[in-house]
Amino acid sequence: MTKEKTQRKKKIRNELSIDLKGVEQLILENPICQQVRDLAQQEGLSIYLVGGAIRDIILKREIKDYDFVVQEMTAAFLDHLGERLEANVFPMGKGRHEGVYRLVKGEHTIDFAIMEGDTIDQDLLRRDFTINAIAYSFKENKFFSSPQAMEDLKARRIGLVSPQALQVDPLRMLRAVRYRCTLPGFDLTPKLKGAITRHQGLISDVAPERIRAELDQIILSPVPASGLQLMHELGLLIRIVPELAPLEGLPQGRRHRTDALTHSIQVVGEVNRLRLKEHPFPFRPTDQDRLVLGYAALFHDLGKPATKSIDETGEIHFYGHPQESSLLAQGIMRRLKFPNRVRDGILLVVENHMRILTLARGEPKDNALRRLINTMGDEIRLLLLLGLAEMGSKGDGDTEEQARFMDLCRRIWDLYEGEDLITPEPLLKGRDLLALGHTPGPRMGEILEEVQKRQIEGELHNKEEALRFVREEYPP
Repeated sequence: MTKEKTQRKKKIRNELSIDLKGVEQLILENPICQQVRDLAQQEGLSIYLVGGAIRDIILKREIKDYDFVVQEMTAAFLDHLGERLEANVFPMGKGRHEGVYRLVKGEHTIDFAIMEGDTIDQDLLRRDFTINAIAYSFKENKFFSSPQAMEDLKARRIGLVSPQALQVDPLRMLRAVRYRCTLPGFDLTPKLKGAITRHQGLISDVAPERIRAELDQIILSPVPASGLQLMHELGLLIRIVPELAPLEGLPQGRRHRTDALTHSIQVVGEVNRLRLKEHPFPFRPTDQDRLVLGYAALFHDLGKPATKSIDETGEIHFYGHPQESSLLAQGIMRRLKFPNRVRDGILLVVENHMRILTLARGEPKDNALRRLINTMGDEIRLLLLLGLAEMGSKGDGDTEEQARFMDLCRRIWDLYEGEDLITPEPLLKGRDLLALGHTPGPRMGEILEEVQKRQIEGELHNKEEALRFVREEYPP
């Protein structure tokens, strides 16, 4: 080793001993770390806290995930720890032979892995990024790290531990983007960006569930549009969602300043901006709401390339594109194995995303708005936010249209809040029709359906009105 390298290594070690003094105290005071450390001492195990938990302590971030490395795993240690933490232990991957185990304690995940190599330094070389290649030994009360770890943390750089890191696990390409979105001020090194661009095709080898989990975190991050744009620049976005490719360069007519792909990403950002600022509706989107909104924004114009037409004046139209977008989105979500509840919400919002804008161009009556609310259910809240995001992303300066749209949104919200239009108590039931002389059969179902429809539209308000309507329109 050269003198320069020796001095550099010594300097980094001195920085670690100074910079990590307070971090060590926080680790030792952490309740989960205390339980792990105490039990490991009782069992005579050498154990290390590694990776993201240390990074997050250094960055003064809340710890949600803990990763521990042990030289030797014992079933007794895992079982006893599970009892102490009141958490179940289960193997990760395909079986216990893989040597990775997880406990879930409330919102925290706690992973244990068997050390790879003979020393913790060798184990750290298998990590993804330098900012995660840090370990703390509870036995030696000492930090270990890759030479570049602290320098990259201070400079807010995301760089690879080794040139082979992306080939070992190609999901790390997407994880790098996720870190860029969730660690404020951090950016990928030029070397990492180049490596991802070269190896982007490897993302196809990753299990779809793992890809979707990382995408979820990007959508839920403080800067989802920036993450999607970075994915696109690195070649990952189209690799994962090839259905977006035809949107790039697709003109959308005089009301839009950008192509369809840029617009879709901008709407994702606008939805997030509305969530962060004081939007006009008194509700706070849950994480599931945010996933539905983010993906619906990304997918809402997928059907435009297939439905594009140009009229005799040269104006571009995309008639029927919401339904085509919904079909394409369904295929994407099936491929990436979206959970049913999130998938159904996305499809409902995508398929109906033009309805408020279409209504705003006329003078809709309340019965039309009631029907829309009944169709959407509670997802009407998300449809309103997506509509506002679309209006905000266009930037065409049509203040009159924006005012009409906003007024309509307030009308819809007032009806949603003021009336039970999603699952109203039926005004009539089958026994009521029997009492009027009707006989059981499909016709009774049709009558009850029509009564409910008119109830939702505000034409029938009580049982007496409903009975009168049936007597007049459906005599037995």
